Formats: sequence, C-alpha cells, structure tokens
Amino acid sequence: MLLALSRRNGLITKRTRTGTVYTGRGMFAACVSTDNGLTRTGVAVMRKAVFPSARVLFAAGAASMLGAAMLAAPTAARASSGGCSSSSPCSLVFTTDGQPAGTTINTMITSSFDSPSAGPVKVQVVDQFGATVTSSKAAITIAITSTANPGGGMLSGTTTVAASGGVASFSDLSINQPGIGYRLTATSRGINPVTSGHFTIWGSLQQCSPPTPCSASASSATTTGTVTTSSADSTQFLGTGIGGGSYTCPGTYQPLSDPFTFDVVSNTGGMGQGAQFTAVLRIDKSVVQSSDHPGASTWQICYASASSFTPRSGSLGSATIGDTTFFTGLLPDCPNTAPVAPCVQARFKDNAGDVLVTFLASGDPVGRG
Repeated sequence: MLLALSRRNGLITKRTRTGTVYTGRGMFAACVSTDNGLTRTGVAVMRKAVFPSARVLFAAGAASMLGAAMLAAPTAARASSGGCSSSSPCSLVFTTDGQPAGTTINTMITSSFDSPSAGPVKVQVVDQFGATVTSSKAAITIAITSTANPGGGMLSGTTTVAASGGVASFSDLSINQPGIGYRLTATSRGINPVTSGHFTIWGSLQQCSPPTPCSASASSATTTGTVTTSSADSTQFLGTGIGGGSYTCPGTYQPLSDPFTFDVVSNTGGMGQGAQFTAVLRIDKSVVQSSDHPGASTWQICYASASSFTPRSGSLGSATIGDTTFFTGLLPDCPNTAPVAPCVQARFKDNAGDVLVTFLASGDPVGRG
C-alpha cells in the first residue's frame, strides 16, 4: 500500500493487467482542497513471467559421392558461451530455484522471501530444448528492468558474473529504495535476454502475532505513515515503505507528501491477501505551511489500488507504477455508522503543527497526501 497527501493541481494513477501470474496492489494520497470537488481512483497490477524460447541452428555440408564436411574452429566468443552464436542462438532463463524474491531495502536479494542466507539469484544458459548449455562460460549481466523500477532504486552488488557450468550465481545483490513490482533483466552478448517475475522491496517487514493487532510505521523527512491490521495470521508480515512510486489523482490537486505503501505479505512474499487496515498519514508542518492550507479540514487522501473503488466524486483515474497499472482517486469521507473501506475517517492538526489524516483501507493500497 502507498499513502500520500496532495494539494490543488492534479493527481493521477492507473492500473493494468498483463500476463498469467499477477497480484493486486494499492495506493493512497492526501490532498488539499479549496472547493468541494474531489475525486479518487485505484490501481491494480498484473505481472507476467517471461520465458523466451531458445533456438539452435545446425548445418552440415557434403561434397561429391563420398561426402566430406568441413567445420570451422569456434571463435573465442562462441567458445566462452558454449557454442551460442548469432547462427546458433541460446537463451537465458532464471533457474527454478533462482528467481529473485522480496526483502527490505539494502538487504541481500535471494531466491527466498526475506531470507538473506538463502540461495542466490541464478541465471542459466539454455538451448532450444531448455537444456542447460553446461559448456557455457558467458558473462551475464543483471540489472533492474527499466520499465519495472517503481522506487527509482539502484541495484548494488556484483552485477556481471561469468557462467560456470552454464549457470551464473548473483549472491550479493540489493536495492536501496522501496517499491512494489521490481523486476530484474539478465543479458549476455549474443544470447536472448530474460526478465524475472515481480518482487517487492519494503522499507520494513513486521512479523505479526495474533491476537495482538499487527502495526508498523515508515517515515521520511516530511511524511510518516502508520498502519494497523487484525487481518494477518502468525505466518504473515506487515510490510511498509515510504516512496516506491509516484502518482496523482484526477482533478486539480498537487501531491505534497511522499507515498506510503503497506500490505500484508505471506511468508513466501505473496501479496493480495484482502486485508483491512487503519492507516494514519502525518504531514510535517513545514509541508503544511508551504501549502497555503494550514487547516486540516482541506486535506484529502489520494488513493491507489489494484481494485476498483468509489471515489469522492467523478470517475476513477489510473496510474502506472513500475510496469503495473492502478486505479486512483480521492477518498470519500467515511459515514458515521458502518463505514466501508476505503474512506477517510478523521483529520486533525496536532500541537506541533503537523496534519494527520486517518483512513480505512482494504486490499493492497497505496496512499499519499
């Protein structure tokens, strides 16, 4: 989930679905209003694993009746890649035990969720039949996919590794910014590239212990988000993060706070648990004062979610974070009785001059003010 506050002059978010494997997500945002017209939208995300097929070409030549074949010696580049070339191309694939899994910022990315000591991310060279080219010593480079970098993160560690037995292991990778829906792409000269499945980098992960409600916070210099849920069991975590994407909502509202992301996460890193949340977005007084809207009553939440919802007014918008599309829109106020998420429950300004907006959320949201 992401949460943020915004001011007059425009917010927008979007949701798309593409692929065969997917999970939902959501976002929130807060805004300042000088009139009664507010809108809100949500965001949804689909993700797709790509498994490009390998191709191998074989040619033979014969001369006269007895038949004689001449084979050229492999070049150094072809030898290092195990025989892969432009005329006999191979492909890269992430191994079944080498897909990157989610974790927290600046923590080693491995093949198991939030497990720095687990097995490394691994990429192998395969032929057209999917068999590992065990003779390949190709240099394989891994990077954050340019279209799936929701937090604008930087990948650290050893990003180019020579394959051994046709497999390259990346054992010290990490990303420095939170974000929902990162992907990694592996490339090697003369070999078809491959892109990983989605994974999330969190600011923090809190193990839940029912029946005690699960609560977690994240903060930046100007924005603090706190979220609580009773929807998680003892095998699940509450993930939070500040940042991890930028989006706006329909209408004339300008975002002012950082996005706040949160969700219930399974012990395998899965999201989309359908949890219910109570969240509070605190906006620092320096932001409040610079907004020309010092009172709390004009601040709203710009919400992004994988699921459609009813906005404060008008129609939902959409936004793309990473390569995922979300519904977006301003949240309506909750009714006094039987409130149904998502909606804004309360607004007030504390003695320090910070504005706090409390809202109810469901599913996989993101918010900002």
